[in-house]
Amino acid sequence: MASSRRRHHFFTHGRWLIPAITVASVFLLLFFFLSILAPSPNGNRIFLLTRRDSSGENDDAIEDSPLLVPAKEKVNNREMWSSRNSNLFYGCSDASNKFRKAQDITHPNRYLSIVTNGGLNQQRTGITDAVVAARVLNATLVVPKLDKSSYWKDSSIFSDIFDVDWFIKYLAKDVTVVKELPLRKGQIWLPYRMRVPRKCSDRCYIHRVLPVLKKKHAVQIMKFDYRLANSLDTDFQKLRCRVNYHALKFVDPILRMGEKLVQRMRMKSKHFIALHLRMLLWRGR
Repeated sequence: MASSRRRHHFFTHGRWLIPAITVASVFLLLFFFLSILAPSPNGNRIFLLTRRDSSGENDDAIEDSPLLVPAKEKVNNREMWSSRNSNLFYGCSDASNKFRKAQDITHPNRYLSIVTNGGLNQQRTGITDAVVAARVLNATLVVPKLDKSSYWKDSSIFSDIFDVDWFIKYLAKDVTVVKELPLRKGQIWLPYRMRVPRKCSDRCYIHRVLPVLKKKHAVQIMKFDYRLANSLDTDFQKLRCRVNYHALKFVDPILRMGEKLVQRMRMKSKHFIALHLRMLLWRGR
């Protein structure tokens, strides 16, 4: 009796299982045929590459050939390298009338020094932010010290890479900059070392650094990378632009090398892209 019930239960479920398998098989076959008949999204590009290879051209000819855009993509009948709005851009980094001169606001016995951190791009950002931080604190900025202890182990100093005299001269109206700390009682003045949080705002500097600066008179902020907030007053943002795009000028040997590299690239093509490769494993922080 029990055996009869088990057979009845098996046949009842098997009766529903067979149609389910049949329907699933039909859907799989339909999907397979549609995937074969559907056009490839990169079909046009594959055709172009196949046509090039079949023509017998070598690799150099392929590298020098112009960039081909798939026909399905709309480019508004203009080159991808041009910008119809480029003539509308203009410089806007000049200080406003409310931005007082450095000689009127800088305290005579207040010095800020920083030590950058990271690669050259991060160090450049740190130098830019250091100028703004000195302005926030109404302090004299000591020419920033470049990172020598992180992964790169580069022994270069500021004047090896940037025109230090131009840097000081250009920023004279915004921030007073000196090459070294003055002597104190005839001896080398060692600044008080400290750190600030990343993305520290101008109020953060006033609350954290200014009290120490008033007491010690010379402060050196270590590992100075991205230690200033992105959102600042407009005049501070303009000062950032003046530092990054005007005050920081490479020394002549680097400029000559850069011009030579650009000339060589232009000999090969009218257009080129500069790619900044980032390190995935960074141990400098």
